[in-house]
Amino acid sequence: MRVLRLHGPRDLRMCEEPAPAPGAGEVQIQVKSVGVCASDLHYYRDGRIGSTLIETPLVIGHEASGVVSALGEGVTGLRVGDRVAIEPAKPCGKCEYCLSGHFNVCPDVPFFGTPPTDGCFRDYITWPAALVFKVPDSLSLDEVAMVEPLAVGIYAVQLADLRAEYSVVVLGAGAIGLSVMQAARVAGVRQIIVSDPVEARRALASRLGASKVIDPSLSNIDHEISRFTDGRGADVVFECAGDESAVREASRIAKPLGRMVIVGIPDGDIYSFDASSARRKELTAVFVRRSNNTTETGIKWTAEGKVDTASYATHRFALEEAKEAMELAISKADGVIRAIIAVSE
Repeated sequence: MRVLRLHGPRDLRMCEEPAPAPGAGEVQIQVKSVGVCASDLHYYRDGRIGSTLIETPLVIGHEASGVVSALGEGVTGLRVGDRVAIEPAKPCGKCEYCLSGHFNVCPDVPFFGTPPTDGCFRDYITWPAALVFKVPDSLSLDEVAMVEPLAVGIYAVQLADLRAEYSVVVLGAGAIGLSVMQAARVAGVRQIIVSDPVEARRALASRLGASKVIDPSLSNIDHEISRFTDGRGADVVFECAGDESAVREASRIAKPLGRMVIVGIPDGDIYSFDASSARRKELTAVFVRRSNNTTETGIKWTAEGKVDTASYATHRFALEEAKEAMELAISKADGVIRAIIAVSE
């Protein structure tokens, strides 16, 4: 099978390797669509995320859909030919965090495309059947791949404990920010303000239900949020840009006793915010680690039309064109939200 490995910053190389056989309780999946996530871009551009380094050639990619191609011993509930979404984290199920319902912080949890676990930029993968979910035929496989960022957005909103009367600000309108925005809308929030410097992303946020959109390159966002909230500030600010300045902005525009929900991954391994503002307002900061038992909810909402994830998949590339996909995603040009690697049709 074809396998695309990242050997170092911007060094992707295609190779041929044997297809993996499913073990007991596992399924083999022919990979179909894979979204290029911001974490993939960090590994591609920098060879690392914070202290996590690529030390041996790694297959990246974790936002995946596919078709079941073989069953391991003991697998029930799935059949060859089933179209599926995939939970990319494989928790142990035995530690105190898993047992308390927080599998996303299971220590050293294997996660597709995170060293040392190979991801989905390859023809076939194997994965536990319990982490593979059949999807309706009404959904395209690009939509199914976008269930993963949607699941992150749903989980972030769950952590925020939103109320309908809250004023919510989302900083960054990529796939994660748009997922947060849509999940907040499903939760009944009426005022959702989205800030992003890219015109195409603001336009999509408006179409998907944002109350207001702001171009932070042209407007003073502090003044705009104050104006939209009658001087109170935002009840909850979601930082989804992965930018240090956005974290600082969140601390400035949140109201006293407000909440900052930090979803983005910064370029460096440091978050910084205005300490005096955060302290005087007694803000709460919540940091989001991936998703947690929200993949099936994402599938259900997508199938029911409560959210639109098809609009995230703006560009498609063959596996052999992955480098072009990564560079486009880094540039944020041409209206890209998610570049999709079509591993197989």
